[in-house]
Amino acid sequence: MRKSLLLTAAILAAVFLCLLVTLPPRPSEATGTVADDVRRRTVAGAFHVHSVRSDGTGDSDEIAASASRAGLRYVVVTDHGDAVRVPEPPRYLHGVLMIDAVEISTNQGHVVALDMPAAPYPLGGEARDVVEDVARLGGFSVAAHPDSPKPELQWTDRRVAVDGLEWLNLDSEWRDESRTRLMRAALDYWFRPAPALADLFDRPSATLDRWEQLTANRAAVAVAGHDAHGGVAEGSRGGLTARFGVPSYEASFRTFGVRVILPVELTGNPVSDARSLVTAIRNGRTFTALDAIAAPAYVEYRADAAGVSGLMGQTIPFAPDARITVRATVPAGGRMVLVRGSRDIAESRTGELQSTADSPGAYRLEVRTDANGPSSAPWLITNPIYLRQPDGESALAPEVFSPVTPVRATGATVEREAASEATLSPRDEGFALAFRLRPGDRVSQYVAVSVPMPANTDARAVEFVGRGATAMRVSVQLRFNALSGARWVRSVYLPPEGRRVVVPFRDMVSADRLSSTPRFETASSLLFVVDLTNASPGTTGTFEVSRVTLAK
Repeated sequence: MRKSLLLTAAILAAVFLCLLVTLPPRPSEATGTVADDVRRRTVAGAFHVHSVRSDGTGDSDEIAASASRAGLRYVVVTDHGDAVRVPEPPRYLHGVLMIDAVEISTNQGHVVALDMPAAPYPLGGEARDVVEDVARLGGFSVAAHPDSPKPELQWTDRRVAVDGLEWLNLDSEWRDESRTRLMRAALDYWFRPAPALADLFDRPSATLDRWEQLTANRAAVAVAGHDAHGGVAEGSRGGLTARFGVPSYEASFRTFGVRVILPVELTGNPVSDARSLVTAIRNGRTFTALDAIAAPAYVEYRADAAGVSGLMGQTIPFAPDARITVRATVPAGGRMVLVRGSRDIAESRTGELQSTADSPGAYRLEVRTDANGPSSAPWLITNPIYLRQPDGESALAPEVFSPVTPVRATGATVEREAASEATLSPRDEGFALAFRLRPGDRVSQYVAVSVPMPANTDARAVEFVGRGATAMRVSVQLRFNALSGARWVRSVYLPPEGRRVVVPFRDMVSADRLSSTPRFETASSLLFVVDLTNASPGTTGTFEVSRVTLAK
């Protein structure tokens, strides 16, 4: 018995010593000379956080307390939703500025919508429509976890002009790791939680390449998303039945911080402070640093060209004498690298770097360290300064369609889900539809107006004038009886003041997720549909359509 106990103790001691030797290191100190004013105006926070209001495990008070312990100054809460909920006003809890936003699911991935009021109807469906609605409402759109190893979380539509993207996402980083590495991280977590999480970070090359493609022609803000849930929870949203708090909010928040360089220091007034902070994020005055690797993180970054100066996130005209100057804190053994596109332009192993910008482009700073290995994520990454050639080319003229065939609404009929209601009324050159979707549970409620399509036309678009009694979306659809009723769809916005709408057929997508595109001239009917994509059960309303014309 004694020998067995000694052997067991020796094995446990050996395992413990092995863990201590191979644990990821504690955060090191980053040093460098950065102006005191910049240090005071730089605040670290968390972006993309979930609470009990959706699929998180903690309420706002718990989240704020965790952020305060981690040394953060603000948190952007992004619970899942359709944006119809009125955002909570900004407030300070435990000295942390809490800002309310929303994460919206689309057919092509998730988008975080920041800085907008409640939407007049549920946002959802195609990514392009959601981003369009967010912009119309004055908001700021960020593609969440765009290259997640989990396919249903990926942002798949590269044509959508989002305002920004997450270059790093904490909830995505573990998903492509081997079981061995995950088991090791799970053991390390109990000793050094944040370094154990950061040890899973690889350089997200695909996402950085995607960001570079966006910034080649326009400004696009990159942030790091914590995607923090406070651990694993079981049960449906709003009805959590169990929780396993790994990773905890605090551990997630200690892993990295999204720094924002404010124009003035925080005042303690939540409304004005939130406006200052959100405006700085929208303007790209933000950078990310991995605090689990090293701290503190500060950056002074500017470009000067032909007498014009620009800071991070700003655009200035390119000139051959353009100079870029950087001062930053750097961990021991780290190196500052100036990056344009996929090229490293200049490098420094001190806290200062000066370089000439040899061509137009988006110039950003990375501070790299081999703390996690040579393929690890950068310790620090900034948003770019944009040096652009003066625009000597006029914008492309919008595509113009010529009328081909009018579509007569005299043969229009109503189609609807059994318990939903619809009344079709003729109007000059069109119709009005009053509707009420069945209240209660979601059972694929819809109402629609179906108009016969003229035959033998070479049209490539449909045009009409549309108006909603209140702001709303209507799905314009082509149905093909020869394809078992398959439909191609495009959602359009109808404001109370009315607007002329042009729907090119090539912009339509298959409602049935068919891969082959039909000959649009063979469509049997044109539909105007209200359904649960942008409406809720029990919704009532009216919309009018007139002067429907096929065009080419």
